Amino acid sequence: MSRGPQLMAHSHGGGAPGGQAASGLLAQTMWSYASQVLLPAQALKRSGLVPAAPPKGDMPERINERGLGTRFSTEYDRPVLLEHTTEHDHLVEEFDRMAEVYDAFVKPFSTPIFSEAIESMRPLLARDARVLDAGCGAGRELQRIARLVPDGEVVGIDLAAGMVNAAWRDARAHGLSNCAFVQSDVGELPPAFDGAFDLVYNCLAHHHYPDPPAAAREIHRVLRPGGIYCVVDPGPAWFNAISAKFAKWSDPGWISFHTPDEFRALFSAAGFARTAWIDLLPGFGLAVGQKSRTN
Repeated sequence: MSRGPQLMAHSHGGGAPGGQAASGLLAQTMWSYASQVLLPAQALKRSGLVPAAPPKGDMPERINERGLGTRFSTEYDRPVLLEHTTEHDHLVEEFDRMAEVYDAFVKPFSTPIFSEAIESMRPLLARDARVLDAGCGAGRELQRIARLVPDGEVVGIDLAAGMVNAAWRDARAHGLSNCAFVQSDVGELPPAFDGAFDLVYNCLAHHHYPDPPAAAREIHRVLRPGGIYCVVDPGPAWFNAISAKFAKWSDPGWISFHTPDEFRALFSAAGFARTAWIDLLPGFGLAVGQKSRTN
């Protein structure tokens, strides 16, 4: 396996252009936005006081077929790591350093967003689905999905070896055996993944991809016919405009945000037959693409 500068999961702290000040401000801003905006909006949405906005575009068609079941979790009893260094290792140095504490850093912010995403993803997940987390980080979201597919499995990939190791240890500590972990670049996924997944998702990782078209093409390749790609990320233009300058300064992994229309165009260009956007919480949503059942 080889890798490029592709896969970084979520927002992180140290090493930002502003150093520790930027790191601290990023954490404070994320947690404040979660407590003052995301959690109240989630409560209103779930109470029914604020109705959910209808999806935009073409939602995936339901496929009444069995999931692909287990494979990699039985083949790989330990994390599969790259055997050589690359010129891009410096891009994940902070993730390797923060692997053991990273989850505590992002949990208050990412939890309500991913909880809403799960509500939209749940109908797309059969009990025996084989799922790829394209940016698993420390693996907290992966564990939630693994519990929804008890007869299937979830494979987590990340470019940072520290994250892959930490995610594997934590999954085992929580008694989850239907998981596998592979160090990989989302823009150059392993050949063994070809057509191997029912669903691929990533949570707050897409805005770190240096080459989103390449990532979308690779994910299209590793999905089975009719397979589904879900991206949890910022989207509305108003949020992107407010956040981009701050993200560029405080988050060294940040590349760019996409609007809902840009996500749908990106997926279509990669070959996805159906594309849609689902609003989740203020500033965040779920971009969805479905591969044609004929390819």
